[in-house]
Amino acid sequence: MASGRNEARIYMMVVNDHSVGFLPNNITSDKLFQRVFGHHIFDVQRAEQDDTYITKHGVHHDGKVHYEFNYRNYCLQICERHAQTNDIFELIPPKCFEDEQAEIFVSNYSHWWNDKTKIVEFRPVHFQHENFLHDIHYILAIKKGFIRTNNTENRHYLINRSSSFFKNLFTKYFIRLGSEPYVYMLAKNGIINIHLSRLGIAFKYSSQHNTTTSREYSDMHVDDNQCFGTLTGLRSGLLLSVMAAIELTYSTADR
Repeated sequence: MASGRNEARIYMMVVNDHSVGFLPNNITSDKLFQRVFGHHIFDVQRAEQDDTYITKHGVHHDGKVHYEFNYRNYCLQICERHAQTNDIFELIPPKCFEDEQAEIFVSNYSHWWNDKTKIVEFRPVHFQHENFLHDIHYILAIKKGFIRTNNTENRHYLINRSSSFFKNLFTKYFIRLGSEPYVYMLAKNGIINIHLSRLGIAFKYSSQHNTTTSREYSDMHVDDNQCFGTLTGLRSGLLLSVMAAIELTYSTADR
């Protein structure tokens, strides 16, 4: 302050004819940015496109990854650029998956679209996760239209919530235990693993025997008759019966 006047000094660095500074508030306050990057402060410089910024320094272990931020028409676009492979991933807002996927696949992951491979990677939410680039739990293959686990030795496929199989099995039994967004089903070799994420319990459906068994009580299965001797039947909870009875039925039928 001098002679009763307020003075503001702005220091700016220029690299390759582009000024280096920080991201503007309309980007850092955006929900999509905050969900993945939190309060992390990037040194950025303006890119060639208007309203676009790119990180000055590479991030993650090899330092070969840069993030690009574009804010236009009240919409934030975030891209991840890999210098070594030339791959570009775009961060997809989680709301794009809310209608089709179980809640756990929306809230527990960040979703990165690779236009070259036509695959969406389900990664940890926070980019400062120690293995953020490679800890990929699930992938969505757009061309084939399914989500599967990213484990070649134990690969499971997610059953779509809008499929008739999911709807039938859910409404027959599991609607009694929770709402649809908190139920998901993974298939492998004719076995369907049904997970109720809010309750932390699971069941296993066998297409061969048309039976649904409990993970927590391996000698129990979901009884087809949920009436409990009433006219209306059970509306909350599931009746489990011992497996011995159904196994006796199979052995009798095989004779």
